[in-house]
Amino acid sequence: MIKNKGLLARYIDDFSWADIKCITNFNLSFLKDFNVYSSLLDIDFIVESKGESFLVQLRFRDPQNIRFESLGYFQPVDLVIRDLRKNGWENIKYEIEDHENNTLCFYCSEIEAISISKTNLKLE
Repeated sequence: MIKNKGLLARYIDDFSWADIKCITNFNLSFLKDFNVYSSLLDIDFIVESKGESFLVQLRFRDPQNIRFESLGYFQPVDLVIRDLRKNGWENIKYEIEDHENNTLCFYCSEIEAISISKTNLKLE
């Protein structure tokens, strides 16, 4: 499901969506490359695993129907990813939703791990 998941595996043996605790950065960009329009949504998350905290950046390609409500300082999340590939929709393969707080929801065509690093940031 996650492209480049090996990057995460270097630091987190058993990465789970449940380990994601909050959003620290939310960046939506629009591109035109070779006369093809596309969009990217890069989100930085704090992930806690086995007592350690990591800053993980995930890229979501072709995000659609984005709904995001922010508290203004940090955004706790409880993510659920639904695989919609069997539906055969163009550019909609996954639904990403904050299951508990209902503050984030969107569709995308691809999920990719961009970076991971240890951090001292913790949600307490």
